[in-house]
Order: sequence, then structure tokens, then C-alpha cells
Amino acid sequence: MKITYLPTIYPFSKSVRGSGSNSRMRDITRDVVYKKLWNFDLAEEVKKLFDEKALEWSSTRNIPARGIPVLDALERGEVYGKRVVDLGAGTGLATQILVNNFESVVALDISKEMIKNSITPETPQVCADSNRLPFASNSIDVFLMMNMILFPNEIERCLKAKGFLVWISSRGPDTPIYLPPEEVIDLMSANSEVSWSGVSAHAHEGSWLVARRSITR
Repeated sequence: MKITYLPTIYPFSKSVRGSGSNSRMRDITRDVVYKKLWNFDLAEEVKKLFDEKALEWSSTRNIPARGIPVLDALERGEVYGKRVVDLGAGTGLATQILVNNFESVVALDISKEMIKNSITPETPQVCADSNRLPFASNSIDVFLMMNMILFPNEIERCLKAKGFLVWISSRGPDTPIYLPPEEVIDLMSANSEVSWSGVSAHAHEGSWLVARRSITR
């Protein structure tokens, strides 16, 4: 089985923010992985969107409930490693959890304004496009992606052989930037020499997947 679904231990609670299933970011998320449409214009569009939201991002989203899927994924997904990258880190809402659990954490985001407003300024901050990650091949133990566009080729290139991809959707299927766990596994497998598998669960408003390469196809 590609994914093992774990029982929910944090009771489900539907987000009051509404559904993002018809949002522009949902369209971009799917176009990137299925139509390979990422280009300069799209990158600039995403930068502008998040630059404009950066100032109020933490004040409206830095709440304990948002961290529950991250903590649940790290614990029950049995994630370990030394070098961790928070991709699409924004203002560091997940980064603040990672720095308490791992030795070396880097926060990366395409938006300079998000980085300027980080709540974890002591953590190394990198402004970069995740379609061209500034990391050596086979150098990262864990990539955490919370509400982030997936670039399978770069994850595959940079992640160590036994590394982890931690995929967090803070509002589950209502998250604007969203792919179901099954699709994440299929997309990673399609861009790898081996198949991927993982464990997944719902946690409060969100859902998570911890994915790794399998030993055989």
C-alpha cells in the first residue's frame, strides 16, 4: 500500500476560513505539477501575492491549532535527521516548531517580505525559487512543506536517499495550495527511480503526509 492512514488523535475541526478549492493558488498548484507551467511570470505573481500578505500573516495565523498537524506529523511520522529545510516558510510559523526539534534548520521562501517579517529571524533565511533550490544534490534530510507548491524534481534531487518529505495542509482539502497525499506520492514516484510511500493522518483542521522513497519499485 502506498500510504498507511493513521487514526486521528486530534479531533477534526473545520476551518472557519472557508474553502480555497476555487482559488487562483489552487489552479497554480495543479498547473505546476501537471502542466509544468511554472515560469517567470507565475513566479512574480506568487511573489506579489505573498509580499502583500506578509505584514499581517503571523498576526492572523500564528495560533497553536496551526502547529498541530506539524507536531503530529513529526511524531507519528517518525521523522528524523540533522539538516532540515522549511520550504515556503513564510514568516516561520512551522520553522518555530522545527528549530525545537532539529539541529540545523533553514527557512526558504520566494517572498522577501515574508522573510522580512519572520518570527524566527535567528534561523538562516533564504529567498529563492523552489523550482531551483540552492542546495547540493543529496544534501537534505527533511523537507517540510506547509501549504506549498510541489516541485518534485528538486525535492528528488536534493533529498538524501533516506530523507523525508513532510507535506502539511493546514486546512486539509480546503487549503488553497493543496494536493491530496495520494497525488503527492504519485508525483514523487513519477520523478524518481524508485517508488515513494508514506503515512498520513488528519489533525485538527489540517492533514499531513510523511513520505519517503521505497526500497523497490
